Amino acid sequence: MPVQAADPTAVPPVVAPAPHHEWDPREELLPYEEAYELEPESALPSKAWIWWVLGAVLLVGLVLVLLQVFETDGDDEVATDTTTSESAAADPDTGSEAPEETAPETPPPPKGVGKRVNLAAGATFAVPAKAPPTTDFDGNLVAYEPSQMGDGLPSTAWRMAGDATGQTVTVTPARPGVVQRVGLVNGYAKQVAGVDWYPNNRRILAVTWGFEDGSTVEQTFAERPGMQQLKVPPVQSSTVTITITSVTPPGSGNLGRDYTAISEVAITGQRAR
Repeated sequence: MPVQAADPTAVPPVVAPAPHHEWDPREELLPYEEAYELEPESALPSKAWIWWVLGAVLLVGLVLVLLQVFETDGDDEVATDTTTSESAAADPDTGSEAPEETAPETPPPPKGVGKRVNLAAGATFAVPAKAPPTTDFDGNLVAYEPSQMGDGLPSTAWRMAGDATGQTVTVTPARPGVVQRVGLVNGYAKQVAGVDWYPNNRRILAVTWGFEDGSTVEQTFAERPGMQQLKVPPVQSSTVTITITSVTPPGSGNLGRDYTAISEVAITGQRAR
């Protein structure tokens, strides 16, 4: 008998190859629309950026309007405070508002006509007192009349005895004028026979000029025998006062005299309109 192998090897069955089938995409794949069921996308307009720009401009405009509204609210608060203050100034008795105060208008300075002249020339001088006449070294009588303050001669003078502090001389020109300068020779400026009478009498150191409108001007003087003038704001006046506010002590030595003297007065101005 033939001998069989103890462990025979299994032989796999022979499988017939599957018949060759070519791949047909039309049958194997679904159409694109059916597979994803998507709506076709709409195309983005080519000018969409314009809308973005317009939106930004509108946003900026809105911000500016809001800022103006806030500023206007602040102004309204200030105005309300002012109104409250004005209401507080109302008359407590009648409840009516007090009238607003307005600054008074400054009138223009007066203007004269014609040339500038010395209004004191030929004026009338009213004085508090007058020293009696004396005799000079040549035996001539010397008077101290008030009118000599306006005669244009420094060698003549008005004088009164003693200290004239606080005394007033009133000058009335022949016609009202617009005064622009004032001044005087503040002592007895006479020099004769080698004698200088200026230091031998009292000298005026300060005066106050007064005008018809109530205004005044202060003037101080140096101790020298000459006309000393002061420019003043133009003022129309028919009278001018000279109030003596300070004088020196009497003259010293054998020729010293206790008199206060004015040799000349100058009131420079124009004739009033």
